[in-house]
Amino acid sequence: MDSVSELQRKLSNAIRYGTIAEVDHNAARCRIDTGDVKTDLLPWFVPRAGKVIEWSSPSTGEQGLLLSPNGDTHGAVFLRGIYSDAFAAPSSAESLHLIRFPDGALVQYDHETHALQATLPGGGTVEITADGGVTINGPLTVNGDTQINGDVGVSGTATVEVDVVGGGKSLKSHPHKNVQPGSGQSGPPA
Repeated sequence: MDSVSELQRKLSNAIRYGTIAEVDHNAARCRIDTGDVKTDLLPWFVPRAGKVIEWSSPSTGEQGLLLSPNGDTHGAVFLRGIYSDAFAAPSSAESLHLIRFPDGALVQYDHETHALQATLPGGGTVEITADGGVTINGPLTVNGDTQINGDVGVSGTATVEVDVVGGGKSLKSHPHKNVQPGSGQSGPPA
């Protein structure tokens, strides 16, 4: 039977604050420094690890809780995610859900203003693959040059402020040959 001091030691080691000292990405393990103890490589908690699975690597210096059943770090796991001076809270807004990445990318949703925003750093790209199609319901604004590879169908009016060019012919300023004033009708564009 364990002595009282041994039980106290196990109890005090069962839950400890710690900081990630090292990450082994291939093994999905991290080494935790609690100040008194530096652990072997341990698993960290993730939101989902079944048929639905998530990956988000922890960061060296990230704080959390070292959970050690029976006070033994050999079977411990790390519950990451405590704000610290090194990794401070990125916002104080109650209505905001935010994910910020080390390269400056930001994805956020504010349920008070009903605004979803994704911002990528310079040179960032977005790709959506959906063989079944993509549907956007609502007005759409595109700022910048746009390339469409494939046929385009418009079920409403297409309004163009500058010009439409098809097959090298300007809709606005292409010439018609052999046209005479009056009630005559021109042929197709030259």
